Amino acid sequence: MAAEAVVDPGTALAAGVGDLLTACAALAEVDVHGVAFTALAETAGALERVRRQVAGLEARVLAAVDADGRWATGGARTLPAWVRQITGAHPATAARRVRTARALRDVLPAAAAALAAGDISDEHVGVLIRHATDTPARVAQLADPEMGEEFLVGCAAGLDVARFTRLVAHWAIRTDPDAADRSYADDLDREELFISDVPGGSLLRGFLATANATALKEALTARTGVPPAGDTRTPAQRRAAALNGITHLALDSGTLQPTARIRPHLAVTTTLDTLLALTAASAGGADGASGSRGAGQSDPGTGTGAGAGDVGAGGGQDTDVLARITADLDPGVLAGVEAATLADNTPIPFTLLARLACASAVHRVIFGPDAEILDVGREERLFTTAQTRAIIARDRHCQYPGCDAPPGEGEIHHNLWWYAHHGPTDITNAILLCWHHHDHVHAQHITIERHPTHWRFLDRHGTPIGKTAIRAPGSPPTPNSPD
Repeated sequence: MAAEAVVDPGTALAAGVGDLLTACAALAEVDVHGVAFTALAETAGALERVRRQVAGLEARVLAAVDADGRWATGGARTLPAWVRQITGAHPATAARRVRTARALRDVLPAAAAALAAGDISDEHVGVLIRHATDTPARVAQLADPEMGEEFLVGCAAGLDVARFTRLVAHWAIRTDPDAADRSYADDLDREELFISDVPGGSLLRGFLATANATALKEALTARTGVPPAGDTRTPAQRRAAALNGITHLALDSGTLQPTARIRPHLAVTTTLDTLLALTAASAGGADGASGSRGAGQSDPGTGTGAGAGDVGAGGGQDTDVLARITADLDPGVLAGVEAATLADNTPIPFTLLARLACASAVHRVIFGPDAEILDVGREERLFTTAQTRAIIARDRHCQYPGCDAPPGEGEIHHNLWWYAHHGPTDITNAILLCWHHHDHVHAQHITIERHPTHWRFLDRHGTPIGKTAIRAPGSPPTPNSPD
């Protein structure tokens, strides 16, 4: 009887990987767009199993390379560095692959077998390495026949990675509660927040312990709520707006400092000439005296004139505009004007200055020729307390179309030009907006017209955005309605 040929493992490995590469090359030529969905779904599942088996093979190969030791003869100082030379992987990726190979070889044999068979993924293995091999007590528990590695691997085969992570976290706490407590304390010590100034704003990065991160996410979710119809912001943009809202709530509540509801919460320094130029630049939208809107403007004092952009179905224009609150600015008026600055002397654009001036308290400081302070005037509010209460009682919530944010989360938006020329005496020229939409109105140069029965919102080109009904005295709040 002829003796069976002995297959060299190296030859078998090379031949198998070669066949795999050949098969992948052939599959790359297949036009998958014409394949039926059922076949595509089956293929996706099969490819996931192949990917897992390849990850298992890679881990076994790296473990063998580690044991051989000759990887160091090529000049690499560590095995992860050698992996980077061979694969071009990121340092963190190379280190993770080596850590996985060693853990599967040394302490997770059942997980290694399951990964090689495609029953679990390398992500499941990563969860086991992070949470089940980090202390001696947990490594020892892995050998338990009932609640050890075999139990965890069996659970991994039936759970997605997110649910499996929670299960292993429970297992880890029960196995070594003292380590869990130490980890919690360490996580609290690791908490940090960086706010790095960049052109136009700041970048935020940092770390929060699990409980505090969860609390922050819950607060942001509660603040964000369900986006209204037509809200095109991304989830990330809504979270940023929610964080801004929470900041305003904390500052306005007066709990952080005894001076409750002092706005703005940052100091801006500007000259009288700049303020006068700012009011002049907004005059075009206020009464048609100048600016980009030109003819067809109404006088806020008389309510006469055609409402620009307020076009009816028949193509004509309404003539019942009682007031126009503009956020538009004429850049020609502002050319060459000195910019206002923050406390650290950072200059700010005029649109932002107008936004801050819209809800600010103003202090007057007069300097002499040698920069000595000659006079410090008292703080002045743009609207009296009684006027603010009247506006809130009338509007009840943010009046931007589709928004119902309550008064405690908003500010009074008004005409800076009207205030400069007529004083804070006419609440017809004021409207309640939430912080987000107050920012939005100024940033997008939106004009708001008051009609006898509704507010009308128009973009910078005069195109209607929407309208909200004005509550009659004594009537219940009327929900905002889109145009």
